[in-house]
Amino acid sequence: MKVFFRRIHLYLALAAGLVFFVQCLTGTVLVFEEEITHALYAERYQVEVPAGWNRLPLAELASQFQQAHPKAKVLGFQVYADPARTVELSYREGKARPAGLPRGERGGREPQPGRGERGKGRPERGSTAYLNPYTGQLMTLQTEKQLPVFKVAEDLHRRLLAGEVGKALTGLSVLFMLVITATGLVLWWPRTRALLTGRLRVKWGGSGKRITHDLHVVMGFYCSLFLFGLALTGVIMSYRWATESLFWLTNSRPTIGLPTPRSAAGAPGRTVAYDAALRAGQATYRTAEFWRVSVPKDSTVAMAVSAPSLLPLRHNSLDTLFVNRATGAVLGQHLYSRQAAGAQLRRLAKLLHTGEIGGVWTKALALMVTLASLTFPVTGVLLWLRRTRKKPQRKPGRVAVA
Repeated sequence: MKVFFRRIHLYLALAAGLVFFVQCLTGTVLVFEEEITHALYAERYQVEVPAGWNRLPLAELASQFQQAHPKAKVLGFQVYADPARTVELSYREGKARPAGLPRGERGGREPQPGRGERGKGRPERGSTAYLNPYTGQLMTLQTEKQLPVFKVAEDLHRRLLAGEVGKALTGLSVLFMLVITATGLVLWWPRTRALLTGRLRVKWGGSGKRITHDLHVVMGFYCSLFLFGLALTGVIMSYRWATESLFWLTNSRPTIGLPTPRSAAGAPGRTVAYDAALRAGQATYRTAEFWRVSVPKDSTVAMAVSAPSLLPLRHNSLDTLFVNRATGAVLGQHLYSRQAAGAQLRRLAKLLHTGEIGGVWTKALALMVTLASLTFPVTGVLLWLRRTRKKPQRKPGRVAVA
């Protein structure tokens, strides 16, 4: 039976080995992307806190920024509890508004009641301005969400720089990895207890062949559970049927398309209550690390104030408060804990895959696993080559009798 598993393990590994190597290599680059970016551009994220100074209102920060960038449309803010962090202002460069049109309205037909509540309430995506919250000084502008090295690494990791074809290949690779890790564990399993010790440690004093074998077998065993988890979460993120399976297994339905509340009737379209919305969010999510104030595309729907969920291991998921864009009055709330179980598991899949679920310690673990996994395609090929190069033993010939 092990011969069958060995062949499956070998053929799938030969098929997916190169793609797997690229994914592990780029994974090591992406694990600490946020920390590396913050270290390289500390001035973008940190400011000195002046003694006795208070933060400027968001409305004033927006006004100062728009005076310097008159064509910019403010999309929202991200404000941190840490007093030394900059305020991140999201904006989009656009054409100047026609005279007389309220801010945020493009003209044309008016939105009809009951329409535009799904999708139009989402904030727009744009560039980011990092502002000193005490002086309003612009620290830097960021038009790209990632540094070039990380952008290339992510495209390599997900699509092999080959678009949809590369995406299909990486999807097949993670499917193969599920089978490769499972069959590898079957092949590792010792027949007797006496053989167990040799399967749990690398014999560094052995020959090169023995060290190569141990690096592949022993390190493969220690990484197998984590690799299986990385492959499984990769499958969930790569295939729609895998996500739908989560909802089927949890007997739940997607919670997408929740309606966004509208602002109170008659609210002045020119007013955007950034600071009132922020105060409402801070009062509701008192212990949050940051608060994200977003202005939706549709000028008739409520503003959203989001903060990290307080659920265990869900700090990257957001709870959202909706407030009147003119007064800051609370209109409703969407809690992450109320989302369907399938949706929560889908979100967890990404956090598990990237190592973000437990913070810096799980990121470090993910880094060690991906670094160790870089050796598996190499040691696997070496073992395969040595096996194929073995010369067949000659059968003893018959001795001629004189």
